[in-house]
Amino acid sequence: MTIPQLKNFLVLAETLNFRQAAEQILIAQPALSRQIQQLEEEIGSQLFARNSRNVELTKSGAYFRNEVDRLLGQLEYACQRATAIEKGVVGTLRIGHASSTMQSVLPGLIKNLHESLPGVKIVLYEITNRQQMEMLRHREIDFGFMPNTFVPEDLRSRVVYREPFTLILPQNHRLNAQNFKSLRDLKDETFILPQRHEGHGYVENVENIFQTYGFTPNVGYETPNAASVLRLVEAGLGVSVMGRSTLKGVSLAIKGLDLPDFPLQVEKKLAWLGEREDELKEYLNLFDQLLSNV
Repeated sequence: MTIPQLKNFLVLAETLNFRQAAEQILIAQPALSRQIQQLEEEIGSQLFARNSRNVELTKSGAYFRNEVDRLLGQLEYACQRATAIEKGVVGTLRIGHASSTMQSVLPGLIKNLHESLPGVKIVLYEITNRQQMEMLRHREIDFGFMPNTFVPEDLRSRVVYREPFTLILPQNHRLNAQNFKSLRDLKDETFILPQRHEGHGYVENVENIFQTYGFTPNVGYETPNAASVLRLVEAGLGVSVMGRSTLKGVSLAIKGLDLPDFPLQVEKKLAWLGEREDELKEYLNLFDQLLSNV
């Protein structure tokens, strides 16, 4: 199979019409039909179900489409990166991050990266832990910054920083530094937390700590975005528990109370795909240097 053949397959998978696909890629319809037939014979699987009226992807065809799309994207990125290296520039560095990272290490890191690698283009994706893991596996991002996550075996990680959790309350909340005693004071409160399935460890850790104080938090609202959490707290819709740096530079009608007896800390991790470790080694060494300064 050839790259043009795979690209033509993707066009047909999108249009599901041999005539339209042939017109789009500027070849004769019989030639496209032969290409698809040859591709199916080489793979040993039928990719399209055809009849006189319709063309549809089979289950194997849908799987093959997704994988071809991913692989051709990786090939395009590799070509761009090779061209950038030839020209003496680094190319594009793609970083996923939880929203809270923008309140802590990320701005300083990006500034230092620009100074150390002036030719680099940095693309940021503010996404959940789970989305970062999937994008790392598909090589759609190079690194991810994730709080308190369970890192699976195919990924590698290192801890960037740790910080204490802070209770986030509306400014006029009854609790303050003088009368706040324990998390048990919050057993009747409504909590605002990230989606449990998206945190991939973060929310589970927080909920487990609450259970040691004798209650399960009543989660009324879920959002993965730190700014949204703070706005909801300001509106009096609930309270939250977040890393201390989340309040950095924030001017809202909210307040933070330290949790001196809270045994869990926010543990921010830098993660990458394990099979790319050699390829990313120079970046990892640079991160070690830069993150010590932010």
